[in-house]
Formats: sequence, structure tokens, C-alpha cells
Amino acid sequence: MFKRIKKKVKNWMQKNGAEMGLTKEFKDIFEVGGVPAFNQFYYFGIFVWKYLYKGYYKAWHRIAAPTIANPRGMRDMERMDMAKAVCAEMAGLIWSEQCEVHVSQGDGDNQPLDDYVHGVLAKNNFWTKMQEHIEQALALGGGAIKVWYEEKHDSKGNVIPDSGQIKLGFCMADQFVPTAWDNAKVTDGVFISRQAKDGYYYTRLEWHKWDGLTYWITNELYRSEMKKDSAAEPQDILGFRYPLESIYPFLNDETPITGIDTSLFAYYRTAVANNIDDNSPLGVSIYANALSTLKALDVCYDSFIREFKLGKKRIIVPSQCIRTVIDPVTGEPRRYFDASDEAYEALSTDDPESLKIIDNSVELRVDEHVSAINAFLSILCLQVGFSAGTFTFDKVSGLKTATEVISENSKTYKTIKSNQLQIKMAIDQVINAIIQVAALYNVTHEGQSIESMAAKGWESKVVFDDSILQDRQTNINEGVLLVTNGLKSKKTFLVDIMGLTEPEAEKELKRIAEERNVTASAVDLLDMGGDE
Repeated sequence: MFKRIKKKVKNWMQKNGAEMGLTKEFKDIFEVGGVPAFNQFYYFGIFVWKYLYKGYYKAWHRIAAPTIANPRGMRDMERMDMAKAVCAEMAGLIWSEQCEVHVSQGDGDNQPLDDYVHGVLAKNNFWTKMQEHIEQALALGGGAIKVWYEEKHDSKGNVIPDSGQIKLGFCMADQFVPTAWDNAKVTDGVFISRQAKDGYYYTRLEWHKWDGLTYWITNELYRSEMKKDSAAEPQDILGFRYPLESIYPFLNDETPITGIDTSLFAYYRTAVANNIDDNSPLGVSIYANALSTLKALDVCYDSFIREFKLGKKRIIVPSQCIRTVIDPVTGEPRRYFDASDEAYEALSTDDPESLKIIDNSVELRVDEHVSAINAFLSILCLQVGFSAGTFTFDKVSGLKTATEVISENSKTYKTIKSNQLQIKMAIDQVINAIIQVAALYNVTHEGQSIESMAAKGWESKVVFDDSILQDRQTNINEGVLLVTNGLKSKKTFLVDIMGLTEPEAEKELKRIAEERNVTASAVDLLDMGGDE
């Protein structure tokens, strides 16, 4: 009775919600105005890739396992978790803590601004979080890094002086939906954050949108009931519009920002063409086109594990050798063969054949399974951008990864460099956002205004550590040879090989020239003294 009344009230609210000022119940974010219709891509792409990255996708890994006791029995497959393994291996090659970020200014006095940016990155654990984020981006096709200014409040809601800090948020692909973009980058988007509280799901939508030269950040809150018996996932239901201040008392509904020329987030994607939806700026997982191979690997690995479970030693004994005892708990008779009984027993038969104990153990097909898994691993390496032989499976040590130096003409090297290019552009945008937000909120560093530093202009440069990919000394020797023979300028050598920014390279060349002039003057003085 109560459920029927509740259903009628809910239907009436949905029907008359507009008159009462209520928003209709949205099933997902793609029903909200202004959000592109990417629901198919998210539900059949990103969400599936996320399940595989976590290691369990019910449509694959929950399979029938009928028994006499339970003809409709189900079981979970044993899994290799190769989706996680390939993303972790690639992220480790793309990013390392030796990656350098430089910020330089035209006047050559780049140290204060560079120190400030590095301080912000360090406080946000950027060097560690970035590798984790790259791994997640490889799995889901992309990710977003958000920049904002945050101040702390006391118990009365007042802002604590000098408590403001610039924060970085690392968002996975399923937590962000782009709403506007061009050939260069995504300019507008909506961030999705969820929390469960008091029997409800609360979903906050944070919109970032340009309107001319004004950058708008708008927050909306939705609430839906927790339904344990519902087949829908939490991300499927937004629910009804709800007052923002009830959960986020210090957030504004709308915040217009002027005086900046970059979006306060950076979206980057995998260096893989989107062959699922070529009209969107979204990227695809590095294993998006290797799903059948990932499934085949899990099937082979599951069979490999069950080979040992089902291939345990078994013997066939005569029925006369079986004892029967009464289970003291259930009272039912239990039959068993007592292998430890060494006493003589009289059996009611004189037929020697009926008294034989036969070993019926099966031969384990270990080599066949290892060969099959290695065959699929070779195919997987080709599909995700690794060189052949990167992953191998050994019956003694299990999954192994090649660790040798990667040459420039290898498939792995090309995949790494193309992904690093995407990440470089995103980090440049993040650095620009950090500096502009700091200038906007009058942040100072060591007594100097970030706004005054930013007024001089700046250039950022991201340098990846290639020592794990190729011999750095070989690159230096080749560069010196080209410079010596006039085939490359010294400035280009310092920028491309040594990783300096252009202002830093010019400053270094100027210093070298000054040292050379001093040395030449000293030699001239010595020569003059020798003539006397």
C-alpha cells in the first residue's frame, strides 16, 4: 500500500514539478541540456574499459558452471588482468619522476616564477599523481587536470587569512564530458563528482564555459535515492535538482572570471585515432581494439588454472573398498576411501580384477597453455602499440616484461613519443592556468607578486627523461657532431638535446661567449708577456 502511494506521489511530482519549481528526474548526464549525446560512447566504451581496467567485467567473467547439486550454478573466471598490466607498463615508460618542467621569462630572470610553479606542483603531489593519471588515461582514453584556487574556512564560515592555495584535480575520463572544442584542444566541459550520504546519491556538475572573454564556472547539484534492488548503476541516475548549499556551503552557483585567456583545465587523450566516434574529441583506450584478445587471454588463463584444479591425482577403487559413516551433523551417510588404513580386510569377492586400484590421473597440458597465452600476448603487443615480445608468459615465473633499452625505430618508442606529445600540451596548459589563477587572486611568492611576474610573459617547457628509452650519451655525441659540421645550431642542440627552453639556451650561449672572450683575453696577455 505504502509503495503504491509513494509511486503516485513521485509520478505527480514529475508531472507537476515545473509548476513547483522542481527539475525533472534525469536518468543520466546526457539528458541535461548542453551536454553532447555521447551516452553510447560512454556506456559501451569508457565504462566497459573501466571494468576491464579494474579487472572484472561481468559480461565476460561471470560464466555458467552447472553441477549436479546446482544445475544453474555460476562462477567467476580466473583473470590475467592484462588491461591493467599494459597501461601500467606504458605509463611507466611515458612518465618518470625525472621528467622536468621549466618556466622561463624573456628577461632571463625566471627563477622566482619557476620556483613558484614547482612549489604548486610539489604541494599537489604532481610527480606521483601524474603517472597514476596517465595510466588511467591510457585505460579510459583520456583524462582532465583541473586548476582552482581554494581558501579554508573556520567554524563560522569565515575565510582564514593567508590560507589560499592553488589545487590540482586529476579526473578520469568518466568524470568529465567535453562540451566545446576545436582542433587544438577542448575549451569547455562539465566535471562530474559523486558522493553517497544519508541514503542518497549526490551528483555535482561543475560547468566550465566561455562566453566571449568571460569564463563561467557554474555548479549544479542533483540528488537520487539509493536503490539496492535497482539494476541501474549510480552513474546512470542524476535524480532531481537539489540546493547546492545543502552539501557544498562554500561553493557559488555561478562564478564569472575575466582577465584570463586559457581554460582552467586541460584535457588530453591517447595518441590513438577514435575509430568508434570520429565526431567527438574523446580518445579511446589503448586496448579499445584488442577486446577480443583480452577476452581470449582470460579464457586461456582460466583454463590454465583449472587444468591444475581438475587435473588433480585421482584413483579408481572397487566399491567394496568404500566405507560408509554417518555424518554427525546432518545424519546422512558419507562414503569415503580410507587411504591411511593399512589393516587387512576381507572382501566378498575372489575376482582379482575387481580388487585393482587404478590410477586415473590425467596429463597436464602446461606447455600447450603457455604457448597459447604467449601467442595471444604477441597479438596484444601489436594491438596496443608495444614491440613484439614485450610481454611473455613463463610457466615458472608467470608474466614477464622486456626491460632492455628501447631503440628509436621500435614500435614501443614511437607509441611513447606520440603519447608524450599529448601530455606535453596538457601540462603547458596546466602551467598557464596555475600562473593566471595565481595572478588573478593576487598571490605572492617570496614577497613578489605573481601578477607582476606574469606581466613580463613566460614560456613553459616539459622535458621527458629518455634515458630508459635510448642511450642519452649517443644522442649527445650525435648532436655535437652535427654542430661541429655546421648541420645544427648550438641553440637547437641545447633546446632539443639538453632540454633547455629558448631563453635559457640564449642565456647559456651568451655565458659561453663571455667565458670564451675572457679566456681569449687571458691568452693574449700571456702571449704579450712572453714577447717581452
